[in-house]
Amino acid sequence: MTEASLNNNIILSQKVRDFYNETPFPDYSLDKFNDIDELILASYPFAEILNRSIPKDASIIDVGTGTGQLSAFLSVGRKCVWGIDFSDSSLNKAKLLRQKLKLDSWYLKKVDILDEKQIDNIGMQFDYVLCLGVLHHTTNPYGAFKNILKLLKPNGFVAIGLYNKFGRIALKTRKLLTKTIFRNNDKVKDMFIKMQIGDIKDKERARGWWNDQYLHPHESVHTIGEVLKWFKKNDIEYYQTIPSLNFFDEGDMEIAGVWNRDNGKYPNLIKRAIKQLSWIYKTHREGGYWITFGKNNPIK
Repeated sequence: MTEASLNNNIILSQKVRDFYNETPFPDYSLDKFNDIDELILASYPFAEILNRSIPKDASIIDVGTGTGQLSAFLSVGRKCVWGIDFSDSSLNKAKLLRQKLKLDSWYLKKVDILDEKQIDNIGMQFDYVLCLGVLHHTTNPYGAFKNILKLLKPNGFVAIGLYNKFGRIALKTRKLLTKTIFRNNDKVKDMFIKMQIGDIKDKERARGWWNDQYLHPHESVHTIGEVLKWFKKNDIEYYQTIPSLNFFDEGDMEIAGVWNRDNGKYPNLIKRAIKQLSWIYKTHREGGYWITFGKNNPIK
């Protein structure tokens, strides 16, 4: 990497950090959570499935935890759940939530995942490493991926959530429209956000989503094949994706869980191409987002 490229990456990383310090994500009012029951009730369906898929005695780290709603929820009934992030504002809100709900098994730490030394300073490995919607906002997604694998135990499980190159097309089209034809049109803005998160009465949440999806200073897009190469190079066994890559049997996450190897036959090029093209329509409400699940199988 040239010095100019390195400097550009440093500047871009700082812009991303400044963005999250100004607009913590996902945003919420602390008044929303007055006790643990309210935290549980507010959890998203996928968070509930994720929670059921991970044993209660497992250690978990949520990489890029932001304001910590997911890692806080996963810490309920567990002894060791970490959340790491590089945004002071996001972590400060997470710390206030931790203090308010007295979540003593939830550990928070400021970490830049592009900095190997900061990763090493965590000083432990985890049964489950979650990195959902984070790598595509870094200047070196694959480098960050390799770094966070240092946090994964041998035979541990990993989940990586990324924007898909094809699935993101619809969102990029909407972004273009909001910058041109519908610029400063609040009705269209509300319609587009409602399309993704449903209820927009929670203004803090809606504002956070708008900023993250439409005003973010940096994002990259990726393909299934690219992530499969990442896995292969680092001895991560592929399990499955959400949305599923299977044509007919979509599986039942409620029963099988998200680390379900039996439902995750290795996808060939044709299957990957067809499914990703279908994601242009099927994942547009999620912003073209998908998650790949795997297991660490180090060479003995």
